[in-house]
Formats: sequence, structure tokens, C-alpha cells
Amino acid sequence: MIETKPPLDEQDERIRTRPVARPSRSLVPAAWLRPLAHAPEAARQLVEQVERIATEANRALESRTRIPPLWLSFIAFVIVPSFAAAVYFAFFAADQYAVETRFAVRAIELEAVATPKGESATFTFTPSGQNAHIVTSYIRSRAIVTDVMAKLDLRAIYRRPEADFLTRLRRNATIDELTDYWQSMVETTVDANSSLVTVDVRAFRKEDAYALASAIVTASEALVNRISVRARRDATAMAEKDVRRFYEAVQAALADLHKFRDEFGVIDPTLTGTEIGRLLAPLVAQKIKLDSELFVSAHELAPDAPTVRVLREQLDSTERQIKELKGKLTSNDGMGASGSTLAGILAKFEELEVGKAMAERFYALSKADLDRAQLRANRQSIYLTVFVPPAPPETSRYPHRVTFPLLIFLGFAIVWGIVALLIATIEDHRL
Repeated sequence: MIETKPPLDEQDERIRTRPVARPSRSLVPAAWLRPLAHAPEAARQLVEQVERIATEANRALESRTRIPPLWLSFIAFVIVPSFAAAVYFAFFAADQYAVETRFAVRAIELEAVATPKGESATFTFTPSGQNAHIVTSYIRSRAIVTDVMAKLDLRAIYRRPEADFLTRLRRNATIDELTDYWQSMVETTVDANSSLVTVDVRAFRKEDAYALASAIVTASEALVNRISVRARRDATAMAEKDVRRFYEAVQAALADLHKFRDEFGVIDPTLTGTEIGRLLAPLVAQKIKLDSELFVSAHELAPDAPTVRVLREQLDSTERQIKELKGKLTSNDGMGASGSTLAGILAKFEELEVGKAMAERFYALSKADLDRAQLRANRQSIYLTVFVPPAPPETSRYPHRVTFPLLIFLGFAIVWGIVALLIATIEDHRL
């Protein structure tokens, strides 16, 4: 098959009208090859191949001069924010002065130890981890903000002219916003082994940082004292309640006993019974004597003899007295109610006496328990010991003008890298 070639004029026109890349970006400009257009056919084919290679090279060069989207995203999401952060920390971020204080929360116990010279008191200090965490929670709570505001104007302290536009407290901030801001400016840590508390306070002025740290220590000491008082009160509350209850029981028993004495007119039935027994003994002896005399007289004299009648009348009178006295003691003869006899009165009196004795006994035991509870409460107390007191700072510790921008750059770079890897993984799965 014979290949037909277009006329030379048409080919020359095609070469003449073909777009040519800009010379500044061409490896081999196509215009340099136009003088070879009227060469033989082999030369013209060579010209076309070289022109095609030059055009492709120009296009590749133009594509290389464009910034890839991946690098554009890196510049937009990593370089620009990091540069803005570096500019902020270098020229706008305000100096912040920090004051550090450290203290320990300890429970002290007083113990009695026997020695050759007698008993002596020893003090034992034990760490109180729970109370340490209570104090740190209090330091980062709204309660301490309210307590500190009673002495210092926190809104004025955190809106000093030295503060920059990002770290300054918002104007007319609410108490909740002030608490959140306080938590960002106050840091607390608790050592897990020793329960030592470290407090780091920041402010825009030296004197403000020192005043805030001192106020935190004072408020924490007040909190620990309240905890100690509450612990003592809780330890003795139950014992005091028992003492009051049994004291009321003793008062009720005494009132019943007083009412009994007023009702029966007897102060002590036991003494009354003793008195009746003393009166009854001579009468019984006299009755025995009269019985003996009447027996002898009845055998020697006539039944209606005056002596016999006198003896019989004396014997009847003695027996009536004995019967009356016995009736006061008991009611075995069926005359009178048992409650009005001395035996019934004595039984009621003994019941009241037993109730009174038991109430007094329980009251004494509860009083002893209260004394022991108060002794234990006085022996164990909670103390806050400051071993690193607040001190006025000399130089600002915050912000870290080099470290923070580097950390921000690394953070944005890590996030950008993770997102780029995820997007690349998704594209690979699509292919």
C-alpha cells in the first residue's frame, strides 16, 4: 500500500498554525525546527518526532511548575496556623507570672505509751490521701472562687491591662465563666505515694500571683479545719444523743418516784416496814405473856373472876393491835386491797427503784462512752502543713514562646498526616 502524504504547502501550514509552547518553559522550541520542513521525507519525519517530544516535554514542565493539592493543604492547615501561633507568642502573648506552693494534709493521732516512769503521749502522723483529694477538688471548684472573691477582686486581677486579647477574662463574665477561667489559671497535682499537694497559680502581675497563692493556702487551711471540726462532731454526735436519751430516762424515773411518794405518803416503804416490825415485836411478846397468865389464871380462878376478865381484855386488845399492824404489812386476811398494803407499796416502790437504778446505770455508761469519744476526737485531728510557702516571683514563666509554637506545629502536622493517609487509603481502595 502506497502511503500518500499531504502536499508540502498543507504540511507547512499545519506546522505554521500548530500552537507553540512558551520559550521560557520549552526544552526545545518547535520554531527552531521549521527550516527543516522543506527537507526530504525522512527529515520531515524526524522533525515531527522531535516536535512531538518537545511538546510533551513542555507540557510536563508546565505541570511541574504548579503546586500539588497535597502541598497546598499542608501549607493551609499546618504552615499558616503554625506561623500565626509563632507570631502571636512572639509579639502579642502577655507574660504570666507563676507562684508554686506545696503542702501536705496529715492526720495526727495522740497515743498513750507505757514507760518505766509512767505513761507518756506520742504523736503519730499519717498521710490522709482522701483529704488531700478533697482539698484539690475544693481548689478547682466554684466554692473557692466565692471564698477568694470575698478578699480579692478576681475579675480585676484577670482583666489587667498587661493581659493580651486571648488570655484576658471576658468583660462581665458570669461566675461560671470565671470558674472555668480560674481552672485554666490554677493547676493542682497530688502525689499518689505521699499525698503531697502542689498548686501552681498564674497571673499577669507578680503581686497578683503571690496574693492568689496566699489566698488559696488560707482557704485550704480553713477547709481542713472545717473537716476536722466536722469529724469531731460526727464522732461524738451519737454518744451525745445517747447521753441525752438516758438523762431523760433518769429524769422520768425520778418524776415517777416523786409521784409515788406523794400518792402514798411514804418516803421509803422499807423504813416504814422496819418501823412496823419494831412495833409488832413487843406486841407479840406481850400477847405470849398474856396467854400464859390467862392460862394459869383460868385454872386457878373462876372464869368470871375479875383477874381473868382483865387478862382476857388485855389479850384481845393486843391481838387487835397485832392484826392491825399485820394488815398494814400484808392483806392475807382478805381485808383491804393489796395496793394499799405495805407489801403492795413496797413492790411498787422497788419497781420504781429498779427502773431508776437502771436508768442511772445506762446514763453512766453513755456518759463514759461520750468521754471516750471526745478523747478519741481530741486525739485525732487533720492538719495542713505548708512546706513550700508562696513566694513573690521575679521573672515570668509563661508562655513558652518557642516550645508552644513547635508543639502547635507538630500537632497540626500529625493531624494533617493522619488525614492525608486516610484520604490516600480511600483513593487506593477506589482504584
